[in-house]
Amino acid sequence: MRRIFLAAALTLAALSSPALADETIVRWDRVEGVVGADYMPVQVGPFAATGRWRTTGSGQVILNLRTGFLSVRVTGISVANHYTNAPLGSLSPINPGNLLATVVCNSTERYGPVTWADATVFASAGSLRWQGFLNLPTACVDNPEELVFLVRHLEGPPFFGGFMLYGTERSIR
Repeated sequence: MRRIFLAAALTLAALSSPALADETIVRWDRVEGVVGADYMPVQVGPFAATGRWRTTGSGQVILNLRTGFLSVRVTGISVANHYTNAPLGSLSPINPGNLLATVVCNSTERYGPVTWADATVFASAGSLRWQGFLNLPTACVDNPEELVFLVRHLEGPPFFGGFMLYGTERSIR
């Protein structure tokens, strides 16, 4: 029995070796909807917030900078303004469809021009769950403190390319 525990301890020690210690993980522990973009335009690089207000229930985004692995989970996406085609509190997107999960690099342009990586993700009514890999620009890896996470519209005027959700409570480990 002791040999099993010893073998397990040695395996854990090997897995936590310096080979894995160089991984940088960026987390956003909340995802918020854009509220008030009609009155005060919000811009992140070339991406403007949509005029359609949104709120969310909960969300979390995790990005591994070494591998480009991105995990996104958002629930309770809803309309936060009263529209004739989508009353206050309606699930959003009302029709399931594709959105863009976007990681913006050098968002303040302090270290160079804004760059970004996109993944087309499928959202069902009121929620978004996706896991996959992004081809991250070097600027994302070099300056993680400049990263911004957005969920953008994939298609359809007048909101094409505009963002409706963003990551908050970012931590870098």
